Amino acid sequence: MSNVLVFGHQNPDNDAIMSAVVLSQLLNQVEYQGNTYTACCLGPLPAESAKLLEDAGVPAPTLIDAIEPAAEGAEPRQVVLTDHNEPGQSVAGLENAVIAGVVDHHRFGGFTTAAPLHIVALPWGSSCSIVAKLFEVLGVEPTGTQAKLLLSAMMTDTLMLKSPTATAVDAAIAAKLGEQFGVDPVKFGMEVFLTRPSGSFTAAEMVGNDIKMFEVAGKKLLIGQYETVDKSRALGMIPEIREAMRAYQAEKGADGIVLCLTDIMEEGSQVLLEGDAEAAQKGLGIEDVAEGVWMPGVLSRKKQVAAPILAAN
Repeated sequence: MSNVLVFGHQNPDNDAIMSAVVLSQLLNQVEYQGNTYTACCLGPLPAESAKLLEDAGVPAPTLIDAIEPAAEGAEPRQVVLTDHNEPGQSVAGLENAVIAGVVDHHRFGGFTTAAPLHIVALPWGSSCSIVAKLFEVLGVEPTGTQAKLLLSAMMTDTLMLKSPTATAVDAAIAAKLGEQFGVDPVKFGMEVFLTRPSGSFTAAEMVGNDIKMFEVAGKKLLIGQYETVDKSRALGMIPEIREAMRAYQAEKGADGIVLCLTDIMEEGSQVLLEGDAEAAQKGLGIEDVAEGVWMPGVLSRKKQVAAPILAAN
């Protein structure tokens, strides 16, 4: 029997946290392959995740920094990746582990393994939608707490089902989970979203709170997203935000950085570019201007920002 670590991506959002927490619970419930499963995270918990877990009395996932090589004669650590699959977005030392499984809703990039594994990858709006489906596949009914945690991540990841990544499947699963503990999914999602301390975010937090590294045309491009219900404060901080973008880019050794200041209510994003932004300009069809470019309807980093940049390069 092995203890398998289950975790989402670096700079975790609510979907990365809750998919790891609830998936590990499910796998332990069914004693999957005779192993035990421990929920982990690769960074501080988002405010909404911390509050939801505390209110539910669910232990926070274990923070891990790296996976070390196995001792001589010992088996490598087994891991399950949720809400990501690209090594650049994962734990340091991932090459020292055996990837036993992946539950994800993103593209696959630079992903190889030495042995067969379990992969559940579907183009749905949230990794937690997939975890919810796995309950059904494994013949287990989620508890009220599990339903609440799953739904919270589904709503934040799909921006209350407004994102173009949201599908009819997500809406159906959300309705079922909401019915289970007596809430309207969209209203519940907005309540969860508003627990974020958006009014107190520093420029550095706006940049680094939800950001991923991508390999584009042989270069490293960071793409981040800051979500708010009122972008006016962020727009008044553009010089500070740009300075924070340059600092974060240098810290991570990236060639360029893209930041989307996404206004959920106005349903669009102000897009800022720093560093080598040629690939982003080409993919998004925008210029690099001081105040950024307002892109109406752009809510999804995955589908409307990263995808066209990668496709164009």
